[in-house]
Amino acid sequence: MKKFLLGTLCGFVFAGVAVLILGFALVRMASKSVPDTPSESFLVLRLDNEIQETPAEEIPIPWFDQQTNWTVIEIKEVLEKAATDTKVKGLMIETGGGGMGWAKAEEIRMAISAFKKSGKPVHAYLRRPNAKDYFVAAVADRISMVDEDILDLKGLRVERTYYKNTLDKLGVEMEIVHAGKYKDFGDGYTKTSMTPETRESLGAILNGIFNVMVKGIAEGRKRSPAEIEKLLDEGPYLAKAALAAKLVDALEYDNEAREALAKKANVSTKSAVSARDYRKQIRFRWESDSGNKIAYFVAEGDIVRGGGLGDGMILSRNFIRHVQDLKNDESFKAVLLRIDSPGGDAVASDELLAALQELSKAKPVVVSMSDVAASGGYYMAVTGDPIFAYPGTITGSIGVVYGRPNLKGLYDKIGLTKDGMQRGKNADIDVEYKPLSEVARKKLREGVDASYTTFVGKVAAGRKAKVEEIEPLAQGRAWIASDPGAKRLTDQLGGIDAALAKLMKKANLGKDAKPRMVPYPPAKNTIEKWFGDEKVMSKVIGGMIGFEQPALATDIKRALRPALRQGGMMRWMPYSIEVK
Repeated sequence: MKKFLLGTLCGFVFAGVAVLILGFALVRMASKSVPDTPSESFLVLRLDNEIQETPAEEIPIPWFDQQTNWTVIEIKEVLEKAATDTKVKGLMIETGGGGMGWAKAEEIRMAISAFKKSGKPVHAYLRRPNAKDYFVAAVADRISMVDEDILDLKGLRVERTYYKNTLDKLGVEMEIVHAGKYKDFGDGYTKTSMTPETRESLGAILNGIFNVMVKGIAEGRKRSPAEIEKLLDEGPYLAKAALAAKLVDALEYDNEAREALAKKANVSTKSAVSARDYRKQIRFRWESDSGNKIAYFVAEGDIVRGGGLGDGMILSRNFIRHVQDLKNDESFKAVLLRIDSPGGDAVASDELLAALQELSKAKPVVVSMSDVAASGGYYMAVTGDPIFAYPGTITGSIGVVYGRPNLKGLYDKIGLTKDGMQRGKNADIDVEYKPLSEVARKKLREGVDASYTTFVGKVAAGRKAKVEEIEPLAQGRAWIASDPGAKRLTDQLGGIDAALAKLMKKANLGKDAKPRMVPYPPAKNTIEKWFGDEKVMSKVIGGMIGFEQPALATDIKRALRPALRQGGMMRWMPYSIEVK
């Protein structure tokens, strides 16, 4: 009986694996077909998901593929191709709660503006629009929304949450050692409100982004900045009020908005083409080996030591392997390094910089910063190559922090005790149930200060400046790239096109070279990833037969940011900034 049950179970397992393999083969074949663009059509670009830098894994099943996130480079290249495609007669932008930072919003807005230069009409239809949605849409020829919606345009706000009072009630004390008076990463746990330094830094960032938004909306709607500021003070707006204020041009449903664009473009309303389908042509263009290939090398997420699986993170071992592969790949003529990272582990940041410096010796490199390239994210940018940033990019934060909790008070409250033995005077330097001793604090201070000195020195070397020039810009302060005081940290304000032009010149590629940017490393098909990674497959199959059951501890760890779990000194942004 046992053998029969075991055989039946194995049969189910192998049948399941066979179905997966067969399904993979079928969808792989289906994914190789590129949809043809109907003649006399208009493109519909829906910005309703998170906008990211790293290409999402391809899911070669039509409905699922439509749900994958856009990347900045995909949007840019789709609009570039559509602008010169004689079959595409217009563009409809539809917002719907998509997530992006201000730098990404600036790049997308520039891509739409470039499309407009083709002379083709651009309309925007807003759903649940916020300030960033409207900032992007303002460049359109015509903006509309449904008359029951709200235009959430009311200025900008930034705030921090402070947990000290809560931790006091729990009996938890956070001990922070940091270098740089602006490096206030631990303030959320040790204070109850902003310090003057935090107010100064955040205030400058808020002012910078506010100015970017006002200028962009004023240019798009052909109004003065003073008018837009006045309108912001009167927001948010019910749809009818937005129409009366001439912030939108019509109140209508989405089918009516498409009819208006179709009429303007002189095409049928049934000729709408999803930009998500259209982008398949871009992906297949990336797969081609012809032309002057430039690697669009993305570094996105928290910087963490080690390797393995970790979407949304820069795992040092994986990243360094990609750098080495790119260095040896002769098909790539140059590298556009795209950074969107608040930093993370100090040691990993240093390893990444060293690897990128070696890459820079082998191939022309230019750095393009996205929403955030701060702390460790800025550290890896100072390879000595030109650095480009958007006016709304948050950068700098040149500082180091170490933090750890003292849970003695909490343990006393819940009756938990610990007892132990040690050999070595400082063997208990990192235990969580006693405060730091003076000796321990001194040692940590030495380490943090040494790491900070290295940070400032590496920045000075990479920026070809004296330490005395960089020190006033350091101290852990986060800067907005458009701040005149931060000018020494970057070389030029501009997006991907400006960085690419500089890179072409650096690589001695003429205007007729027709370079082709290709995301690197390329995104894998989801099923390819499963079948191509032994660890993933072992977990998939193991889960089918009852092994590899996730433990509660694993679920808890997933709730914590990986760099924090690793411990050690951090080159990390003191806070995550979302201005909205």
